[in-house]
This record gives sequence, C-alpha cells and structure tokens, in this order.
Amino acid sequence: MRRNPFEILGLSPQIVKELDEESLFRLVKACYRTLQQVHHPDLPGGSGEKALELNLAFEALNLAKNPESFRRYRQAYIRRLSRRTLRNKIQELLLRLGRSLREKEELEARFWEDLLARAREGHLVSPSPRNLRVRLYDLALKYRLPFPVFGHRAPFREVYFDDRGELYLKDSARHPPRRASRIKIVGCVPRDRIEPWLLLEKTPGEEGLLVQNYIRAETFRKTCLVHLQTRILTEGYLFSFRYEDYSRLYLEGLVLGVYPDGSDIATNVKKVSEGLQFCKEKADSFPEGERIYL
Repeated sequence: MRRNPFEILGLSPQIVKELDEESLFRLVKACYRTLQQVHHPDLPGGSGEKALELNLAFEALNLAKNPESFRRYRQAYIRRLSRRTLRNKIQELLLRLGRSLREKEELEARFWEDLLARAREGHLVSPSPRNLRVRLYDLALKYRLPFPVFGHRAPFREVYFDDRGELYLKDSARHPPRRASRIKIVGCVPRDRIEPWLLLEKTPGEEGLLVQNYIRAETFRKTCLVHLQTRILTEGYLFSFRYEDYSRLYLEGLVLGVYPDGSDIATNVKKVSEGLQFCKEKADSFPEGERIYL
C-alpha cells in the first residue's frame, strides 16, 4: 500500500498522535463507514476502486484483528508529522535567518556611515586617546622584507598621542616623531579575527607581489567591520583613514603595547626641531670650504 491507511481515511497526523488506541480505532471505523456510504459501487457516483482501497485501509487498521499493523502504520504516520514539523521549523528558521541578515546589512551600513561622519571630525577611538604611546609591529613592511631584520631596521613603529590628543608617528629608532595630523585612527580588530595577508592590497613588483599597507573599504566592510572596536587593543590590528581618503583603510600595524607616557611628545618634537634648526644655522655660518652639511 503506497499511501498510509490513516491518510486514505482522511485522518491527520496530529489527530493520530493525540488520541489513544481505542479512541483512534473508533474514529477509524466511523470514517470508514462514512466514506463507504459515499464511494460504495452500488451507490450513484460510487467507485469500486475507491471502495476497495477503503476496505484494504480498514483491514490494515483493524485493531481487534491486526494490532501490530495498526501500531506500525500509526508510528509511521506520526513520524511523518515529525518530518513535516521539522520541515516547517527549518523554513521558519530560514525566514528568520534572512531577516537577521537583512538587519545585519542595514546595521553595518548605518555603522559605516556613522564611522565616515565621525572620521571627518577626528579620531574615532573612544575615549579620545591622550598621553599615550602605542608600540606597533608594521606587518606591511614585514611582508615586503625578504629576510628578517633586527635593531633599528626592524619593522617596529610607535604612535604617540599628546595631552591634546594630537597624533605623532615614529617610524624608526633613528628618526624623531613627526606630527601626523592627516591620519585619523579608526580602531582595532582583534588579532584572532582576521588574516591581514589575505586582505591587504598587492601590486606587481620586480620580485613578485608587493604588499601594500591598506585594505579597500569594500573589503574592510565585508570582513572587518563586524569585528571592529573603536578603541586601541593590545594584540589588535590598528586601522586608520589617511589624507581624507575614505576608499581605503590603512593598517598601521599590530599593537604590541599601550603605555601612558606620551604627554611630553609635542615638547620633545619641538626641542628636536629647534636643535636641528640650530645645527643648520651653525653649519651655514661656516665658510664655504669648511661648511658641514646635515
């Protein structure tokens, strides 16, 4: 029998599941008699084929004569209800997932627009960083180097914030910090969330691909925005906007440490600049043949 006897008699899986055996068998007999009064071949409009199908279904569900068959078909019909319920739940979950994805996209778009609006005003990290020194590992530079380097050539950088929140960069141990007013810090992405090598832009070079220190905004929105935290995190990748260009985000480096000692950086930079200017003036005061060039 291809169809379940309960289905032939017009009973739903929910009713079959809820009723006990005796009540269910009484309902089976009532349905059988009612349907036979409609489909019996001796009646007008009756069908011998349909009547035979009803007879076979009732014999399969005759609890008094064949209880094992009754219970077997009942369990099979109830499992169909479980499959149908599971299918309905899956469809409901898929609908909820679709709504959640649309809401996620809307929230990401609003968050991105808010980031751009705030970036035009200044740094995005909150609270506003002041009197800080941030030590970075320059990944883009490290990817470009064909061999490991140490000392002053190692790819370490430092970012300073003075007591007014002004940003200074120090790219090498040999050079003093320089003010970087056109760099706006966006925030950090935890190290375990992304793989920078896969995201950084690459351009052809003489010895292969040259790794750039920026990610396109579209790529950042798809892969990093959901993990972005607008604060400076140790073991986080520090990103920024530069030069009013919002089509890409620059990877300043991996944050190795954050130290509260950037308060006098502006004074130190000023002293270094004044010292260099003084040395230049002294050098210019020598006769042409004895002049020392800096």
